[in-house]
Amino acid sequence: MQPGVVALRAALTAAWENDLRAVRRDAYDTGGDKEALVFIQRFYALVSQLRAPIQRAWGPGGLVHVADNQDVTGPGQRVSQTRIKLRNHGDLVAVEAFTYVEGASKPNPALGLDREFKVAGVGGFVFVQELYRTMVAFLEAALGVDLQLTASAWLYEQAAAKYFVANGHWPAVGELYQRTTRELAVDDAFERVIGMFAPDESSNGETQVKLSLEQLHRCRDVQAELDTFVQAIRLAVDADQAVQRVSSEDAARELNLDPRATAKLGQLLSLAPDICREGVVADGFSSWSFLPSYNVHFFRRAKTIDDYLGVVANLNPRDGAGEVALTAPGRANGDLLPDGVVTFLMTDVVESTPIWLQMRAQMYAAMKRHDQLLTAAIEGNGGIVLKERGEGDSFFAVFLRATDAVAAAFDAQKALMSEPWTDRIPITVRMAVLTGEADAHDRDYRSPAVNRCAKLRRRAVGNQILVSETTYSIVADILRDDIRLVSVGKRRLEGHDRHEEVYVVKHPDIALETAVAEDAG
Repeated sequence: MQPGVVALRAALTAAWENDLRAVRRDAYDTGGDKEALVFIQRFYALVSQLRAPIQRAWGPGGLVHVADNQDVTGPGQRVSQTRIKLRNHGDLVAVEAFTYVEGASKPNPALGLDREFKVAGVGGFVFVQELYRTMVAFLEAALGVDLQLTASAWLYEQAAAKYFVANGHWPAVGELYQRTTRELAVDDAFERVIGMFAPDESSNGETQVKLSLEQLHRCRDVQAELDTFVQAIRLAVDADQAVQRVSSEDAARELNLDPRATAKLGQLLSLAPDICREGVVADGFSSWSFLPSYNVHFFRRAKTIDDYLGVVANLNPRDGAGEVALTAPGRANGDLLPDGVVTFLMTDVVESTPIWLQMRAQMYAAMKRHDQLLTAAIEGNGGIVLKERGEGDSFFAVFLRATDAVAAAFDAQKALMSEPWTDRIPITVRMAVLTGEADAHDRDYRSPAVNRCAKLRRRAVGNQILVSETTYSIVADILRDDIRLVSVGKRRLEGHDRHEEVYVVKHPDIALETAVAEDAG
């Protein structure tokens, strides 16, 4: 959404909210017995009020005739080819659209603006909604833009943005609904708002309403926060060049931020996985740090939020809604992680460092696809993706069921080996699956089982899945028929004295590697 359109949308929603506020206070006058006349007068007055943002939305130097009344539209070149006329039909208002062609206006019902609706006796809320519905439809047709105001979601987005700016954190959906209905006239039931912002929510509305950066950009009075976010992109780009992390302390010092502004910046960065990854976050985002994303180099010339959103739109689309850049620890996340006997899957791209050094730009795109395929395979089999662990481009995931972990590893290898990698990127991934006892803490596991899984992965080669003897003992008789686990004998894992039986995954349709090197010496 271009700056001129954002400004027009902001001016329109500000007027719309003022009218809804008046309706909520029973202070909105629909005109008594002259509703149709009052409606038309207010429509043209709104056109006059919006004249400047309309012209900016159209483009430099554009003077747009949006009505037949010259007193309303003012003099100037007739740039817009779409015009509108409202007629008083007593209890009704009739809308008719015209197209200006060859020096004359001609009716054009094909625009879809022509309609007739009742304004007498409908009440203030319906009156206001019809007024702005008509205005939005006309402006979109006249200017060729999408104002994204076809439903009521914008109202709650604006309220969430206002709350975030004022309080430094996002509101719960229940609180958002209460605040909005206390101030403005709305006709949405709470269940509908839950469906807008928390469709999978089964509680009583405690889920936070977190707007995307694109949604936030559409809202009013958030420019300072967005400007800070864009400045932080520069810090991330510089840190990428220096192979360093970016911390909240760095941002506060470089951008001259107070603690609340620093916390807000951290929360905005959590919405931008193309800027940062591997986040470490304290409660409430009081402190945070991150590694620059693999994609951050694409944003080195981004000077505005529009530049940022434009680059994001041109990058590969993301699969699923689980990708975040920074994740704060807390009960909501911790409850998702199983404790006790769990199964870990660890992966790593083989010899990735030389590829990064030789073909950095191509590797960015390849790793983005790698991450999508692995995430889909893991989450599709009931696993949970945790942070990277180990050297290179690695994944660490946990499963409650060992059979799901083995299936996820196979699905991931199948997807990776079937992917038509472009630019001659030789992506091969090694994997290890191990079952052991571990407890979750702060979105992570630390136990001997995690260490052994990492050492088992180190014994693997590209296009291979190694499975521990503990996992084999659980899944041997219940694994799906097309996946076979074949023993390669006992191997000693680095740093461990005890040898254990190691198994490789085999499948008739995928040429997985099955050889495992003997122990040295």
